[in-house]
Amino acid sequence: MTGNVCGVCNTEPKKYKCPTCALPYCSLSCFKTHKTTHPTTAPSPAEPTEPSLPQPPPPAPTPRYLKKKTDFSVLATNPKFQALLKTHPDLLSSLQRVYAKTIEPDPEDEARRHRLERQAFRGRGSRGRGRGGRGGRWNSQDEEPRRWTPKKGDADAMRLLKGIREGKGREKEKEAMAEFVSLVEEVCGRSDDKEGDGV
Repeated sequence: MTGNVCGVCNTEPKKYKCPTCALPYCSLSCFKTHKTTHPTTAPSPAEPTEPSLPQPPPPAPTPRYLKKKTDFSVLATNPKFQALLKTHPDLLSSLQRVYAKTIEPDPEDEARRHRLERQAFRGRGSRGRGRGGRGGRWNSQDEEPRRWTPKKGDADAMRLLKGIREGKGREKEKEAMAEFVSLVEEVCGRSDDKEGDGV
């Protein structure tokens, strides 16, 4: 019958349980007596933890071509570059054309250019059916101009630069660009990665 009696006085029947250690007790006086036997640093109930906020994903790694920045501004004042521009007066306009590809075009100018290209293509298709058959190569998917992005601008600039370096019927422009690329490599140094996709 010891399981049904107060765990403090061992005489009265149990009525309550200690919230800390679950010892049965019969009255408030027994509880007060028992409470003094508990250590003063009794474990407190677990405090509610603050909800953790979702953390943003780690930043994307920097593209390889942006990790090492080269200061090309030293070219502008280089005497060899100035001499190169005098020797090849068309070089500056070629460089400007390549650079222009890397800049976001004005939306109105881009829409106008797209309309003119579409009209010119339709004009060619209506005179003679052309290689593409009835409507030529123009299809409804090309009705909207492709949106410009920095990646697209860089790709267009590299495509133009490659065309200039391959000649494409303009030997003087090819020669001027080859000399310019050699000067860039001489002044700014070749990039450490030997991928070969530099200027």
